[in-house]
Amino acid sequence: MTYGCEDVEIVRNPDPDARSRGAKLAFYVTSHGFGHLNRTVAVINHVPADLPVVIRSHPNLFPHWRERLTRPAELTGHVSDVGAVNPPGDSTATDGPATLELAARVHAEAMARVDEEARWLRDERVAALLCDAPAVPLVAARRAGIPGLLLANFTWADIYAPYARVAGGHANGLVAELRRAYRQATTIFRAEPALRMAWLPGQVNVGMVANPGRDRRKELRGLLGLNSKEKLIYFYVGRYGQNDLDWGRLEAYAAKGVQFVGYHSAPAGPLKNLHLLSPSEWHGSDLIASTDALVAKAGYGTVCEAMAGNTPIVYPPRRGFSEFRALDRSLRSWGGGIPVSARDFRELRLDRALDRAFHLGPLTPPFPTDGAARVARHLAGLCRPVSNRQLEQSAG
Repeated sequence: MTYGCEDVEIVRNPDPDARSRGAKLAFYVTSHGFGHLNRTVAVINHVPADLPVVIRSHPNLFPHWRERLTRPAELTGHVSDVGAVNPPGDSTATDGPATLELAARVHAEAMARVDEEARWLRDERVAALLCDAPAVPLVAARRAGIPGLLLANFTWADIYAPYARVAGGHANGLVAELRRAYRQATTIFRAEPALRMAWLPGQVNVGMVANPGRDRRKELRGLLGLNSKEKLIYFYVGRYGQNDLDWGRLEAYAAKGVQFVGYHSAPAGPLKNLHLLSPSEWHGSDLIASTDALVAKAGYGTVCEAMAGNTPIVYPPRRGFSEFRALDRSLRSWGGGIPVSARDFRELRLDRALDRAFHLGPLTPPFPTDGAARVARHLAGLCRPVSNRQLEQSAG
C-alpha cells in the first residue's frame, strides 16, 4: 500500500439533499487489514439511510467498501495510520522494527495536516466522527469542536508498546504521542473481545460488533454440487494469502469427505476440493454462517462472525500481535475456538482439529451481538438531538 495519498473522492449513491440538511457523520478507518473495515461497515449499515455518511480511508479499500455497503456513503481518500507491517507472504506475524519506523513517519505526516483536517470537518459540516482505529482524526475533531468517538478492541498504542519497550528512545515517544491523541476521544466504544486499555478513560462496552451472516448453505452446496454428507470448510488466510502453507495437503482431505471454499487459489495450481468464490457475491460472514467450520487466522472480524454464527474456528497462533491474546482467551472460553500449533497450521495437519470441530455440541455467543446497532444509534443521536419531551417520555 501507498501512504500519504492525496484526497480522492468517489460517491456511491450520492444524496443530493445532504448538503442542505447539514450534519453528516464521518468514519475514519485504518488502512491495515479488512477486519476494521468489516466492523465499521456493520455500524454504517445500521445508520439511518437519510443521514449523510462520509468514509475516510485509503483509496485501495474503496472496492471493498462497495462490496459491503448497503446504504449510501461517500468515499474519500485519507491515511493517518499504518497499523502493523507483516513480513511478505506471512499474515500471521508482525515485523516490529519496520512497524515502528513506518508508524512514526505516517503519524508525523498526519499530525502536520491535523489543522487542515479540522478545517475540512468544519467545511463539510460534520456533526461527529468515529475512528476505527486511527488516533489523529480524534485530535482534529477536538480542534473542530465536534465529538470524536473511537471504536476499538485495541489501540495502536497498545500494539506498538511491546516493540517500543525493546527499541527504546523515539519509539517510546511515539507510543506516548498516540496515547495523548487517543485521549482526545469523547467516547470509546469498547468492542469485545478487547485488550484491557486501562489507560484510556471513557470506555463504553458494546459487546461484539460484527456483520450478520446469512445461512446460504443450501445455495452454496447446490452451487458446488456437494451432497449432505460432505463437510464444508471456509478456508481463509487473509486477503494477502500465506505462501508457506503446505497447500497440497488440503487435497488429501477430499478422500475424507471434506471440501474447502475460499478466495485464494493454491500457489501450485487448482485443488479438486478447494472451491474459489467471488468475495463480491459471497461475503465472509455468509460463508461462516453457511459452512461446518472455519480455518483462519484469528482476527477481530473473523472471530466475532464465528462467535455470532456459532461456527467453530480452527486457528494458529499469531506471533508478535498483542490483540491475539484477548482473541485467543475468548475463543477458548467460548468453546468453539480450536487452536493448532504454528507447525500444524503451516503443514495443514488439521485432522484432529477438524474432527473436534465437527463433534462440538451447541454453542452460544460469549458476548452480546448487537454492538453495531448500539453504536449506530448513539451516532444518529448526535445528529438528531432528542427533544425535552422525548426525554420526559423516555424517563416516564
